[in-house]
Amino acid sequence: MADTDNRAERAANLFDLRRIIGGVFTAWGVLLIILGLFDSDAEIDKAAGVHINLWAGIGMLVFGLLMLLWAFTRPLGQEIAKSEEASGSVGSDDEGTRRPGDSAG
Repeated sequence: MADTDNRAERAANLFDLRRIIGGVFTAWGVLLIILGLFDSDAEIDKAAGVHINLWAGIGMLVFGLLMLLWAFTRPLGQEIAKSEEASGSVGSDDEGTRRPGDSAG
């Protein structure tokens, strides 16, 4: 039973959108920072004198790192386990699933 719980937690963490979004934003942020550091004067003039790639990259990097920090400090598997403990395990009371029209007693 503990092995299946562990597998469920790992699967939930693997497909956690916070990790995916954080990874994508972090990667694009690093790429934009590198591009922003080597922008030519013509590109900076086109952006009204603002190092737009650099600033956008910094913003994306910070957002991505915050998403990853959130995902790793509060894993989804633990959140699911806590919510199941608080509400009781699903289907553990041997009542089964009730359908419309079933008697309550």
